[in-house]
Amino acid sequence: MKQTQKEWARYIQDEIKKNDSYDNYRHAFVEYKDYLEECLLENPQDVEKVCQLAAVYNELNYQWDDIYKLLNEFIKKYENELTDEEKSRIYTNLGYYYDDQRYGSKRAIRTLRKAVAFNPNNSKAYYGLGADYYGAGKYDKSEEMYKRACELENNPIYKFEYANLLMVNEKYEEAKIILEELIKKDFEFGKEDFAKIKYSYIVNRIRLKEFENIESEIDELMLENIDNDYFFCSGLESLYYLSENYKKLVEIYLKIEAQGDCRVPDEELSIYFYSLKQLNKMDKLEKFFKRALKFKNEEIEDVKNGEFKKEWTKAEKKEEIKEIRRQAKRLKAEYEKILKTDYKPEVKIYPKFLYDCFLIDCPRHQKLD
Repeated sequence: MKQTQKEWARYIQDEIKKNDSYDNYRHAFVEYKDYLEECLLENPQDVEKVCQLAAVYNELNYQWDDIYKLLNEFIKKYENELTDEEKSRIYTNLGYYYDDQRYGSKRAIRTLRKAVAFNPNNSKAYYGLGADYYGAGKYDKSEEMYKRACELENNPIYKFEYANLLMVNEKYEEAKIILEELIKKDFEFGKEDFAKIKYSYIVNRIRLKEFENIESEIDELMLENIDNDYFFCSGLESLYYLSENYKKLVEIYLKIEAQGDCRVPDEELSIYFYSLKQLNKMDKLEKFFKRALKFKNEEIEDVKNGEFKKEWTKAEKKEEIKEIRRQAKRLKAEYEKILKTDYKPEVKIYPKFLYDCFLIDCPRHQKLD
């Protein structure tokens, strides 16, 4: 019979690997829940068991309030018996539950700050603070927290997130040192995670104007992720634009346009237009601008008469048409600005975080020997 946390974690992780559907491995969490609840009846002060139970409730989609209540009542009831390290453990987990999407809620940040106050060596709490401060738009604080997490634990994921914040704060030379280490060393990253690291590495090189061999590195990254819809559709081609390789960018967009049923996304039209201008392809620039406007007119007709819009009210259709016309107006203004001035559209590059789970008690992600 499974007795230890690691034994249960191994069992759960094995069940997840064997089954491709949550419904097929959910039973493992139910079994663990029953075991933990039974243990807590015998010893209600067991910190490990109550923290594990909260994690299992999370996996079984319990209401957030049930999880908050479980841990908060435990702290309140046994506050005088708990060590500072145990309090830090519970507050770290609570900080995760308060903001699992890492939007930067004040409650999550306050809770994680309690965690590091009770245990200044809690690397997971500092990592969580880095994520939440980023979500709150406090990039200097986020960088500071990620740095502290790295000082406490030699974790390649922490290093990568720290490098991302150095880039956000335009400290490209410092980020370069970390990213080169991650690229060259044999860390155990999955394919998609390593693609994110390569992406940040390339972006940082572009920011430093280190363009030597950059085209081949972008080509390689795109080729490796051509079947990864999430990653491939996230603006990889804009790396050519940022590295001033307008010819390669235009080649990609021309292939997209040639497919007939495909089109360049609206948000990328401005860099397409600018690249055509830089290559002195003025006829194509005018042609694709008119084509983009034509698409907007077709969208309006679709709202008016489309089969899937029959359920819309007149007010909804009217508002949608107004929005499409606003988009067309902005598109025309952008085109005119590119055509008649030295204006160069900016491209925003957003970090691609690895989002390591910072729950101290997470059977799904617990590292096993």
